[in-house]
Amino acid sequence: MSDELKCVSQGCNRDVTKYEKYDVNGFRFHTVTHQNGRANPKTVNTGVFTRGADDFDYYGRLESVYELTFNQTNIQLNLVVFKCHWFDPRGGQRTDKKIGLVEVMPSTTYSGADVFIVAHQAKQVYYLPYPCKTKANLRGWEVVFQVSPHGNLPTPSEDDYNNIDPVTYEGIFYQEQEDFGDFELEPVDLEDLRDDVETRGVNVVDEREISMLDKFHEENEVPDELPPVEEPQIYYSRDSDTDNENENEESDDEW
Repeated sequence: MSDELKCVSQGCNRDVTKYEKYDVNGFRFHTVTHQNGRANPKTVNTGVFTRGADDFDYYGRLESVYELTFNQTNIQLNLVVFKCHWFDPRGGQRTDKKIGLVEVMPSTTYSGADVFIVAHQAKQVYYLPYPCKTKANLRGWEVVFQVSPHGNLPTPSEDDYNNIDPVTYEGIFYQEQEDFGDFELEPVDLEDLRDDVETRGVNVVDEREISMLDKFHEENEVPDELPPVEEPQIYYSRDSDTDNENENEESDDEW
């Protein structure tokens, strides 16, 4: 038997530490009592989700956080557990697998006696009630939304690493967990790409559709060269009211 198992088998101390909020797995959880005591809260951190040993998904709200201490042997172990109000996973839960929608009915209660989970088994969710209260199939149901853990950041680039001073940096460094191996990109012929672009589209094989398309193109076809526009011929005549006196005298001689 391992030393850790011997320590746990002796039981925990009767004195435990209680928390109103606790950070684990990148989430910050609040108990229902602490949440209700916050003035104008902008977030709700009481929603808890875990996968049960019976492969059921359990949704609920966090009621209490306890830290247990095991030190009856030569070593000491500390274990944090969550006490939760769990909704009924059968009558108080429904799932639409086509769109991935999960709904719960918070008014239901899990009938089992085991309401504790280890803190590291918890994931955070929040519940959004339907604004429509008139439809019977929506009344009392709330939609489940998964919360993304803090620190789930995108893969940093080389510039991000170059701008970090490891001496003063207080964050968490990202470490790639998967090795995808080495690969090379095959060269692409530009002529092939051009041919591929020109041949994309839907093939029309129906003669009636082809005839209709031909007529459509004929009606909307713009000629390459526009016909020349004939300029109108302009004839000028002298007006005695607008010509000067000398011109009028010359015109009189001519006439």
